Amino acid sequence: MLLFLMGIGMDAPTIAVILFLLVLFGFLAFYTSRMIFRKVLKDASNERINKLSRISAIILSPILLIGVVTLLIYVMILMTPELSPEEEAIQYYETIEEDIQEDLKVGMSKIDVLEMLGDNDTTQSVMVYDLSLPEEKGKYLLEIHFDNGRLSSFQRKE
Repeated sequence: MLLFLMGIGMDAPTIAVILFLLVLFGFLAFYTSRMIFRKVLKDASNERINKLSRISAIILSPILLIGVVTLLIYVMILMTPELSPEEEAIQYYETIEEDIQEDLKVGMSKIDVLEMLGDNDTTQSVMVYDLSLPEEKGKYLLEIHFDNGRLSSFQRKE
């Protein structure tokens, strides 16, 4: 299992936490199952009860670990605040603005710009893209100017 965790690219602290939790759940499963087996199997020997408890701990510890992690992830997803449509729109336009500033650089070739925006090559020197949300058509227009097959400027058109 350790080799599998290392093989999928987990770092050492994460592997250590997983192993610690497996051991912790193993002890929990061992002592709980031993208590249950002592009550159920009254005439069984201590050695037999310990052997059954070890087997159940080996089987139950990964199941408990996966169950607890799944439960924690589920609760964290439920507790994540949901954005209102206005906040989603604001976040969308901020992201678009950041992406445009990062991706479009003056001097880029027209072909690179058009590939990035998903359009066919044209002979136009000025192109206007509507990057608005579907329900807000025309709110975010991007005007791009080309000169000699190179990006000369771009700006948001109000």
